[in-house]
Amino acid sequence: MARYAMIVTATGVVDNVIVYDGVSPFTPPAGIELREADNNAEPGGTWNGSAFVRAVVPTVPTDEARIRVLMYEVTNLVASYDSDGDPVNKTADVIAAEKLELKNLLLAELQAGDLSQERTQTLLRLERE
Repeated sequence: MARYAMIVTATGVVDNVIVYDGVSPFTPPAGIELREADNNAEPGGTWNGSAFVRAVVPTVPTDEARIRVLMYEVTNLVASYDSDGDPVNKTADVIAAEKLELKNLLLAELQAGDLSQERTQTLLRLERE
């Protein structure tokens, strides 16, 4: 018994990995190619024609990246745009949640002793609100 990848023929995406003896009667579903798998074959990965490529694992944003995003978001009141292209503002709850998250991240940075002047001013402004 060996591992076999079920590959979507049109895209090269690995749909599933199964254990199969390679000789018993088995017909994969339409649009699926069966290929003996190596350790890199996994659902969500791809077959590039000569090798299996593992799926990209999304990374969790670091606190630094989250702070940068929130520094912008707390000053931007627009949540999205409607079908006419007009802005739709954030609700008060969303704004409050963004400010609280930023404040908590900045407080943690302050406790670590690594807070820039800009971020100190932002933290003080958030404390006053």
